Amino acid sequence: MSIEIFDGIFRYGAMTLLLLICVFLLRSHRSIWPGRLGASAALCTAAYLGCTVAEQDWVILLLLPACIANSVFVWMFGLSLLKERFRPGWPHWGLMVLILTTGLWRKFFADADQMIPVVLEWAHQFIIMGMALHLLWVAWSGRANDLIEARRRFRLYFIAFTPVTMIAIAVIDLWLTPDVAPYFLMALQSFSIWVFAMVILLQAVQLVPEVLFFPAVVLEKNLPNVVSAVDQIAARDLATLNAWIEARDGFFETGLTIRNLGDTIGIPEHRLRRLINSEIGFRNFNDFLNHHRIEEAQKRLLDPTLARLPILTIAMDLGYGSIGPFNRAFLERAGQTPSRFRLQMPPGSS
Repeated sequence: MSIEIFDGIFRYGAMTLLLLICVFLLRSHRSIWPGRLGASAALCTAAYLGCTVAEQDWVILLLLPACIANSVFVWMFGLSLLKERFRPGWPHWGLMVLILTTGLWRKFFADADQMIPVVLEWAHQFIIMGMALHLLWVAWSGRANDLIEARRRFRLYFIAFTPVTMIAIAVIDLWLTPDVAPYFLMALQSFSIWVFAMVILLQAVQLVPEVLFFPAVVLEKNLPNVVSAVDQIAARDLATLNAWIEARDGFFETGLTIRNLGDTIGIPEHRLRRLINSEIGFRNFNDFLNHHRIEEAQKRLLDPTLARLPILTIAMDLGYGSIGPFNRAFLERAGQTPSRFRLQMPPGSS
């Protein structure tokens, strides 16, 4: 089999898989961010594969914006899979505008005889490599707090493949244009994207449903006290965990990890992960901690006897190493900043 045929099989095979993923996600998961971003990433990646081999100018012009935006959508899709309650904000869309601007400028407006196209090309590809490295860091740093075993394994696959592929494609695009690139590199690129599309498609059709596309569970405040009747071991573990939550003994320790907690209350780490996830409903250990810590913060912020206590002191007492993570967690849980929440204290209480 010639390398051209090999490339064609996997290039158009990957494009077909990516379009199927796009349709599936829009049909079944368009109401949540992983579904929307996954569909966008799939469509833009298919456009990238088509754009790199298109010969007609009108086809290239049609596909180019999606082709350029591809890396940002893949990055945001990865973040939506790896971070609880991820919502794209102005930094993400700002980076999208920057990538589109540099990509379109170097294509249509920069004079090929000047240094500007070269500088823009290098800046463009280094931004892509930076996004890939950021995905690596997020996937690796969050693995310990992930309570879903299948998703913890998926993180390793994700670390091993997606960012590495993004960096490899950026390097190929930086040093070799499609006109001069060895065809085996183009074929390898097509094969890599085909493998990625196949993995995502298998996950998307719910072979491992808890890994992708399921929103985090939103709990009422009293749910952690609901006793499970699954079996005696689970019931005993749940009672032990609930007693520790009620006692607040060590709950506000800075840097608390699930392993430390397991050692403290005498429950093996693997059982504790399953307990917090399946019996209480949290998908991430930090989310579990923040749920209770922010609940306690709300009580302290409305306590008249603590009216003069600085918010930073409350944050530090509750186990936050600085005010930034506390403010973000509070805003996510309460829908407003701690200082604004404190204004709800009745007049004259201070």
